Amino acid sequence: MCCCIKPTKNGEPGYLWSSVGMEGIHPVNPPAIEDGDTVLFDEPGRCGGIDSHCHHYRVIKGKFGGLQLLVRHGGGDERIPYISNGKAFTAALETLDSDGRYWVLNAMYHAQSKAKREGVEAEGNRWRNAAAEKRIKTRKIPSQGIVRVWMEAKEGREGR
Repeated sequence: MCCCIKPTKNGEPGYLWSSVGMEGIHPVNPPAIEDGDTVLFDEPGRCGGIDSHCHHYRVIKGKFGGLQLLVRHGGGDERIPYISNGKAFTAALETLDSDGRYWVLNAMYHAQSKAKREGVEAEGNRWRNAAAEKRIKTRKIPSQGIVRVWMEAKEGREGR
């Protein structure tokens, strides 16, 4: 829990972890970039209403084009490709100050993260239900060295 007296960015003095502790500086810890990446925006963690010191965001132009959002948090680094077609999104981010840009990137990341988690859960539920209903079928094709796996449709859906 952040106890900073005023909103503080990582790398600046004023970070306070406990109300009894001494003020310090939360280290800047950016996500790694790869050869050929160009950093367009670099927004270290901060607080201000909520504690977000653990998330550091970078918007980069990848080696082969396209914008990507890089995130470092307590669970490690994430690379979210294809966040935009480029110019319009970059221009919009440029109009924001650092705090505004950080909180927009934070909202984008958390929306994407939640959608991804819900999609994985929904697909897992779909396959679990199919397994319970014995609708998962497999076929070995030895000549090609593969196994095909598919899910048959539920009964009663024919003709719809």
